Amino acid sequence: MPRKHLNILLALIGACFLLTAGTASASTGSIVFIKNHDVWLANSDGTGQYQVTRNGTADSPWRSPSQADDGTIAASHYDQIVRLKQNGTVLNAINPPPLMNSVSHMVDGVPVKVAISPDGKLITWAFATYECPVGVSCGARTVTGYTAADRLTDPEKYGSTYFTDPSWIGNSRTLQSGGYGSQINIHDLGAGEPVHWFDDSDYTENDTDLSDAELSTDGKWLAAVRGYGNSTHIIWYSVNGNPKQGPAPAVPTPECLTGELAGLAGPTWSPDSKELAWEEPDGVWLKTNIGSACDSPQPKLLIPGASEPDWGPAKVNPGPRTDDPISVRQLSLKLKPALKNGVSFQVRALASGQVKLQILQGKTLVAAGTAKAARAGWVKVTAKFTGKARTRLAKVRKASLTGRFHADGRTGDLAFKLR
Repeated sequence: MPRKHLNILLALIGACFLLTAGTASASTGSIVFIKNHDVWLANSDGTGQYQVTRNGTADSPWRSPSQADDGTIAASHYDQIVRLKQNGTVLNAINPPPLMNSVSHMVDGVPVKVAISPDGKLITWAFATYECPVGVSCGARTVTGYTAADRLTDPEKYGSTYFTDPSWIGNSRTLQSGGYGSQINIHDLGAGEPVHWFDDSDYTENDTDLSDAELSTDGKWLAAVRGYGNSTHIIWYSVNGNPKQGPAPAVPTPECLTGELAGLAGPTWSPDSKELAWEEPDGVWLKTNIGSACDSPQPKLLIPGASEPDWGPAKVNPGPRTDDPISVRQLSLKLKPALKNGVSFQVRALASGQVKLQILQGKTLVAAGTAKAARAGWVKVTAKFTGKARTRLAKVRKASLTGRFHADGRTGDLAFKLR
């Protein structure tokens, strides 16, 4: 059933449109996206879909894929940022450090937004948390940091912010979102605080929130997510001035927006700046001919089941897949010493980063541990048993267990016995 047309009361918007089928894409490049918890690639018309990663699950999904102009991919997996070739080969993995939020609390965990710069040299990421500090109102708080793409660098080098949804304008400037009163902002790396650009209230009385903004490659268009929940739109503007350099330009002119729908997110521009894709609950949608009338042609469902799209100029050209399974050396098979000191393995890491080990008995987690690989090579990781597991296993002569290893974006299982 077609979605209902919505009358928009924004003063400068001339029309809105139904979200129904339309014309196919004529642009170039590729779109990286998430499907079934893994990273995928597709041509700009949705064809040629290629599965980049193979180890995403509901409990450990890949998130927020982004691509540089040469097709190098950066994405979030567990608490790491993983840099990949199109064929899934891991180049390196980075465990970004905690960042201080607006109430002087350190925020760590899963990077919820990752973006690699067009030249592939830098990566920006965001953390988010909900907390109720003493003496401060409860709420969601965010932080954004930067690092070199091929290694972890100190966040102080490029600066950090209390905002979120970073997207690149060139290779040294980002757009970020900050909520009420600071919705769309410009941040120059290493130049101090972000500069406020505009809010929804700058062009309408019936204002709401703006977030997740992205500038087109030619700098003439800007798209963002407008509103919350069931009142969410994708909106785009014509830009008045040059946001790529110098001070923040004039408030952009709103041109079009979609009908309201919960789950609209992630607007991303085609390399030629003529088309716009975004996420909806049923997949990635596409609007062509951005400069034409707002209601013609209508958007098209481009990639069913996809989410978190990011469009780049590189073609889908992964070449032969060179999967490298996790190599493991078991260091001990003795049950009693393992219960006391933990069970240890050597794991071959492909790059510096965190190595995780979980020990399962059936589906029950009985031991866990982590280690840090300073560089590519073998690293020892030890999993310590829980108190309950030690008590239970102390009563048996042997135990059949499974080791689950996580290293630089890869996952592998190994069945073994302790006697």
